[in-house]
Amino acid sequence: MSSIVHPLEQRIYSWFIANISRPANGTIYPAQEPLQNGWLQGLGSADISFNLPLQDVSLGVLALLALQTGVHRSGKLFPSVTLLQGKWNLRAYDFIVINLLKTILGFALLLVSLPLALPVICVFWVASSVTKLIYTLEFGSSVTKAEGMDSVWGVESKESRPFITINLLLSGAPDLDKIYRHIRTNILDKSDEQGNYCYKKFRQIFSQTYGYYSWKDVEDFNIETHVRMINLRKFYSDLDSQNTYNESENTCHQSEDVHSSSPCDTANSGPGTRSMETDELVHRFVSEEGTAALSSDRPPWEVILLIRDDNRYNVIIRLHHAIGDGVSLVRLCVEALVDTPLSPPTVEPRPTNLFLRAVMMVCSALVLPLGLLQVVVNFDHNALHGHHLSGRKVMTASRGLPLLVLKQVKLAAQATVNDVLLSCLAASLSRHFSRRSEEVNQVTAVVPVSFHDLRAPLTLTNRFSVATVKLPSAQTHTPIARLAATKSLMDGMKRDPTLGSVFWVVRAVSEVLPAPVAQLLLSGRGVTVAASNVPGPQQEISVWGDKVEDMLFWIPNRAPVGVGVSFASYMGVVKVGLNVDTALVHSRDEAQKLLEDMEEELYRLHHRLVLARQE
Repeated sequence: MSSIVHPLEQRIYSWFIANISRPANGTIYPAQEPLQNGWLQGLGSADISFNLPLQDVSLGVLALLALQTGVHRSGKLFPSVTLLQGKWNLRAYDFIVINLLKTILGFALLLVSLPLALPVICVFWVASSVTKLIYTLEFGSSVTKAEGMDSVWGVESKESRPFITINLLLSGAPDLDKIYRHIRTNILDKSDEQGNYCYKKFRQIFSQTYGYYSWKDVEDFNIETHVRMINLRKFYSDLDSQNTYNESENTCHQSEDVHSSSPCDTANSGPGTRSMETDELVHRFVSEEGTAALSSDRPPWEVILLIRDDNRYNVIIRLHHAIGDGVSLVRLCVEALVDTPLSPPTVEPRPTNLFLRAVMMVCSALVLPLGLLQVVVNFDHNALHGHHLSGRKVMTASRGLPLLVLKQVKLAAQATVNDVLLSCLAASLSRHFSRRSEEVNQVTAVVPVSFHDLRAPLTLTNRFSVATVKLPSAQTHTPIARLAATKSLMDGMKRDPTLGSVFWVVRAVSEVLPAPVAQLLLSGRGVTVAASNVPGPQQEISVWGDKVEDMLFWIPNRAPVGVGVSFASYMGVVKVGLNVDTALVHSRDEAQKLLEDMEEELYRLHHRLVLARQE
């Protein structure tokens, strides 16, 4: 649970204390906390979140050893360090040589880069301060400079529109007037004790003003320009045109020995049968119409109600990434949009060990230049990376992976749900490259690292860093070997000490950079795929009186990365969303095959790790 509900300092503290007593040569894991009541109940959120701590075991001990030499009366510190060395069974070579070289090299790069970067940053800081003053003098409080992280993740181009797309399947028929009232009451008009709008960004325009991104109040806001209703059958009057798109199988892939059901099992039976054909139309609509740019003279969000012919309707919510990240938007849905707001996760107080927090932050800062250098020199070469993006997208989704099966596999492999999901993704990519007659041993994936403090009231913002991991995509891997390799890589990523520094440096620098420079800050060059995992509620919810039957989302592409994979869980099922640029795939069928291969890999793992051992 700590991976979701604890802020960064709590993660560092709990991890440090928990691993003091671990067995020699054991694997280091983040500390696990009892699952608290709240909307994450039953999810296994410590396994399904990418919220990771600053963790570098030996480097942290090295810092303690270095500090003790300059501290008077260090008798209390030395026994602690000696204890840690014994518990971790660290050899002198590993402890001194490797990490000392790592620290020295990082410190040297820091000394070289600071004289070059500081003057430039100071110039931009002056420009940023002057721009804020101009905003105040010319516009008053109606225009405010956007936060740096909003500017970085809100950059828009023709090749990649920065919209997070949420797809809800609701039962019944939409009542437009009721929906208007619900959105106004719960989001648009909701204010705090001082009378300020809680979610003001929904009433503001995101644009460039004097070279910097800004939020500008809209005086004549009209909700009717943001909510529209479309009848899918009428919209696609020529139904024969859908033959050029992928027609999903109406039956589900089932393992003979798996006794759990997937969404497809219930979607094709009983009264009020869910139409798979209509689901295909929804994905087609999202691919063709849901990736278009919104008008620049209105707030960057919209809600599209897609009327179906099976007594259901889809709610497509498009939100500009500058409004908030996935964690913020999921909290908005479960704490504000739903009829009965769900309780936020329970969090513990901040740890009071300031010395430990300071040591870990110093360690992170020292190795940051080395970590950034490794990212800069990384280049992927494969069929899904390197092509100029077209801006046209294929957005589709899986039938659903049972969370029970995922948990059974992760327990059998002593891994996490994240490890299993990314291993299945690596296997799918391997088969894709094989069909292209291409051998790719590893694929660089980027995953978000949340820095939200969930103790604080909900604020729409972007508070996350990114980490990279090399997924094992070699065709020679067996499913079990691939999962073991993925787990090893993810464990190493969790101990990456640069995660915290990357967040704070990007946040600080982006505050002073103008828009054109911010566009180049995180280009994603050398990365093939972006993966995001946001846990949803595991109990049934309703929105404006209508029951939510299904939930998934798609993350935007950020050029030159043209493949985005999202994992969303709801009521015991994990849905995988795929957003891929058409320049990287030959057809919609090819994109759908990537998701089918992920599902097949999961059942292979389940058969070999769970069912085979029960026989």
